[in-house]
Amino acid sequence: MARSLGVSLAEAYPQVAAMWLQERNGGLTPEKATPKMQVAVWWRCAAGHEWEENISNRTAMPKWKNGDVAACRECVGCKVSYTYPDCGHTAMVTPEAAAKKRGRCWKCAQEWWQANEKRLKKELSTAAKAAAGRAGELLDAVLLPADLPAPLATEWRWWAAKHLQGAIAAEEKMGKVGRTEEMLASVTEMAVRLLPSKEKAGRAAAGDGVLRILDQAHWAEGWLHQLTGRGPRPVPAEDLESIAFLLGETLADWAEGATEAVATNRANGYPAPTTTEITRSLTRAVISMTDDEVFAPIARYLRAYRELRVPVVPDGKGRYGRFGVVIWIPGIPDIVVEIDSAPNPASAQKLAFARDVGAHPLWVRFGNGSIEKIDGVTVLDLRDVVRAVQDAGDSVGAS
Repeated sequence: MARSLGVSLAEAYPQVAAMWLQERNGGLTPEKATPKMQVAVWWRCAAGHEWEENISNRTAMPKWKNGDVAACRECVGCKVSYTYPDCGHTAMVTPEAAAKKRGRCWKCAQEWWQANEKRLKKELSTAAKAAAGRAGELLDAVLLPADLPAPLATEWRWWAAKHLQGAIAAEEKMGKVGRTEEMLASVTEMAVRLLPSKEKAGRAAAGDGVLRILDQAHWAEGWLHQLTGRGPRPVPAEDLESIAFLLGETLADWAEGATEAVATNRANGYPAPTTTEITRSLTRAVISMTDDEVFAPIARYLRAYRELRVPVVPDGKGRYGRFGVVIWIPGIPDIVVEIDSAPNPASAQKLAFARDVGAHPLWVRFGNGSIEKIDGVTVLDLRDVVRAVQDAGDSVGAS
């Protein structure tokens, strides 16, 4: 039935007005109020339930009212009255929320958190570390797919353990009962979905190349030969040599410019660049290789990635490794570059993986230590070049 503008609540909705709790609503009455007023007032139903709610909400007709505009949330089971034991406030909440038996209402919980945040974060961190053993026991009982590749299992366990440890700590320090059971159910469900189908892996590899989608999913063409038995395409030696030559020229240009810049900086009183700074500079130089005229016809299609996750868990590590730089080029294998200042067994394992899935693996070495030779991996020895860059301007600095 249409309501005329200005009609009172008592006239338009007498059944709602009958629940008006006058003694708690001051001078406002149902005869003065209108149905759409955005004013919170107190109500009492025939069963004696009392609550505060906007007039406009009381005259609305959501599904939970089942056609009765004057329905009480508590009477129909949509909401129940719950008194928070720690702060003493009472509110209408869903039965599910009441079952969680939270100690404080949302506002008081926020205020309490702000007052105790620094201390609680420290306690939660300590409790989470102490819960590693219990989390591990819970994960040991989870059944993983029989043909799940080992690196995927390692990745899942690392992720799941962190979440479980946090849930256990939340129960102990914040009283969040049931949090561990919820999280265990979540990580178990994730374990079931970890292994992709052969068809899905094949479509991904065909459409996205070798390593491009590794940060978007747990699989790529790197797993294709394990999933389907199809081996990786071989990389002709001359192709690898050509790419290495191009990268060598790029880094030679970098060395010339870097030597001049470092000499100038040293003359102005700055120290020699650190290993970290050299690594970052070399990384930028490697990525700049995509600007070479050789790639000009396809430059718009190139993609360069830093720290791209790869499904290899190096010995002694707890999770997947990452490649320093991956350059994806349509139509040819990816270029994978690792940059190290010292011998790094983890890099050797990751580059061997890149080689085995048909990528161009290049290892840029500088700094100290011997250089390991790996079949199918080209090593660019920049030890003397980088040493010259770092020493640039020494005579100026010494004077």
